[in-house]
Amino acid sequence: MHNAVPTTSGVPAGCGIDLTAQVIQSAVAALPAESVTHAPWSTDARGFEGNFDPCATLSTVIITVQGATGSSPNQALLFHKGAYLGTATPEAHGFTSLDVDSTNDDTVGLAYKTPGSCNACPDGTVTRVQFRWEGQKVRMIGTPPK
Repeated sequence: MHNAVPTTSGVPAGCGIDLTAQVIQSAVAALPAESVTHAPWSTDARGFEGNFDPCATLSTVIITVQGATGSSPNQALLFHKGAYLGTATPEAHGFTSLDVDSTNDDTVGLAYKTPGSCNACPDGTVTRVQFRWEGQKVRMIGTPPK
């Protein structure tokens, strides 16, 4: 592994959010089809959400299935220093988004719209869960909705 070289901006070269990184495509390709719909996961980076940064202690990419609609299942992929760790939860959830306010270098915050709440309403019930890198593994803080 090489050490990143600082640029004039103080950010190491190659660092920064990049939802088109090859490691993301490799992670998506390794996933089995979504377990409920049996749909394959989309590899179209234009549909990805997240903060994947190869230099971040912990970052995520939220993906959805091919041919997705607004309520289609999403899965959050977690990465440590650019290496794929696995999915945030064993099962996919609809209406998953990055909780920017609770996300930093070693913590990824996700917001899950609670099933049964109004899908089209901005006031739908949201469950917030954090995933924190703790030296060798990720610890989940909170519980996603069932």
